[in-house]
Amino acid sequence: MSHRHKHKHHRRRNPFGVASGDLTRILWGSAGYVAARAVPAMVLPAQNTGIMGYALNAVTALAMKMVIPGQTGDDLFVGGAVATVTRIVADNLGAKIQGLSGDPTFTLGAYWQSYFAVPTVSDPYGRTAGSPYPQPVLAPAPARGMSGPGPRGGAPTRFASGRFG
Repeated sequence: MSHRHKHKHHRRRNPFGVASGDLTRILWGSAGYVAARAVPAMVLPAQNTGIMGYALNAVTALAMKMVIPGQTGDDLFVGGAVATVTRIVADNLGAKIQGLSGDPTFTLGAYWQSYFAVPTVSDPYGRTAGSPYPQPVLAPAPARGMSGPGPRGGAPTRFASGRFG
C-alpha cells in the first residue's frame, strides 16, 4: 500500500496590499497629470490662461486617451482630468480653501537664480536689501600680552618662565 504524501503549497502573500497593476496606474496617471499641465504651457503659452487654459488641459487629456490605446490611455486620461480639475479649483478657490494656497503651477513666483548661500530679502528688482537672519554678535578681541591667551591658551613659554624665570 503506497502512502500519498501531501505537499504543502506555499502561498505567496502581498503584505502591503498594493498590486503591481496599481503601481502602473499610479505612474501612468502621474504622467498624464504632468502632460496635461505641461503640454499646453509649452505649445500655446499665451492662450493657457482662464477658460481657454482649462479647455487646453482637458483636450490634452482627451487626446492622450485617443492616441494611446488600452488601459494606459485610460490611466493617462484620468491623470489629465485630475490635473484639469485641480487647476480649476486652485485658480478659483485656492485662497479660500485651507491647504490649497501655495504655488500649484510650480513657477516659484518672483524667485530667480542667485548665488547667495542663504535666503535674502530683495526688492522687486532683485536688489539685496539684507539678510533675514540676525547678524552674529562678536565679542571684542582681548588684548594679548605675554601671559594672555594665545595660541597655547595661556601656557607659559620657555622664555617667559620656567627654569630661569
